[in-house]
Amino acid sequence: MKKAAFGLLSLLLLTGCWDRLPIRELHLVNYAGVDLDEKSGDVLVNFVVSKLGKSGQGGGEMLSKMTELKGKSVSEAFGQGVYTDRGPFYGVDTGMFFISEKFASNDPVGQLDFLLHTRYTAINSPVIVIEGSLSKFFKDKSVKAHELIDYISNLGTNKIVNNVTMLHFLLSEEEPLEDIVLPMIKQEDSGVVLKGALLFQQGKSTGAKLNKKQVRMLMLLSGTSLGLQRLTTKLTAPIEGRQPHTGQVNGIDYAFSTKKVNAKISVRSEPSGLPKVSLKVRMIINIIELGRGVHPIKSDYVNKMEKELADHLKEEAVATIEKLQKANCDALGIGKQIRAYHPKIWKSMNWRKDYPRLSIQPVFDVQIINANE
Repeated sequence: MKKAAFGLLSLLLLTGCWDRLPIRELHLVNYAGVDLDEKSGDVLVNFVVSKLGKSGQGGGEMLSKMTELKGKSVSEAFGQGVYTDRGPFYGVDTGMFFISEKFASNDPVGQLDFLLHTRYTAINSPVIVIEGSLSKFFKDKSVKAHELIDYISNLGTNKIVNNVTMLHFLLSEEEPLEDIVLPMIKQEDSGVVLKGALLFQQGKSTGAKLNKKQVRMLMLLSGTSLGLQRLTTKLTAPIEGRQPHTGQVNGIDYAFSTKKVNAKISVRSEPSGLPKVSLKVRMIINIIELGRGVHPIKSDYVNKMEKELADHLKEEAVATIEKLQKANCDALGIGKQIRAYHPKIWKSMNWRKDYPRLSIQPVFDVQIINANE
């Protein structure tokens, strides 16, 4: 017994700081991006890799470096990463995947599906589209790795847009009704900004895009609760205590914070022709006027404001739905709803042919809960 105890104690003492060297040599891939070379047509893979520069108890200093690899295929380019930067790192084990618009238009799932069978793949990392040149974006020194990661994470956390994982993106090709949107970002003078979203049908880019307002509307139509939002609308009723320069209130900026959002898809069969679809959205919100001073909202004005805001949102919703139908992208999942709950109607339809011609009517019920008596 004493010999066994002594042996165990000796092993513990001999190990020392066994993990220090591997940690200092570890290469962490912050994010990876895929683009196509304009001249050769080869695949360009860009990585931002971090390495621990200085280590110490309770913290350390991370050093980041951009690496660009080229290959005839995505898998070939990714594979070269194992032998670079004086130590192995695995480009597929990344916090985020970025793809360029050009790559997105060229069978992206077919080129990336090897990730489903590759060791170390961070298959639940989000996929984001870069507007413009991905290589230029990665080489821009004003783009800080930690700030970019925080920005993308916050888009999903704050329900500005749904982040789609690589797993979801790759498997969407196998599901006939799995249409998705990928967020699009761009580097501008003010920093990285959300430009909108690129529409996909079964893993293939439609080439159509939603702008930022339409992305917000897509989230509302999906019944996703949002945080603080800003919109411009036209409310013509006067507000007590304010004398605007023009003599009337026209084109007022409002910010609203949603307390609760519910969305429901209703399908009604027609004796002849295609069914009619209603998208009913009920919103409970707080609203404030932006501008000079703070102006309380009087209760006798709330009803009119609720109606005009509902009409304004309906107008935006119609434009968003038209964009989705024109691209034949059912990002709202209407087809899934009909197939699951209206099998007789579903059997009578040729979905991809009929979806762009469906009558889809949005209806908004807005309730403001912060009115003053």
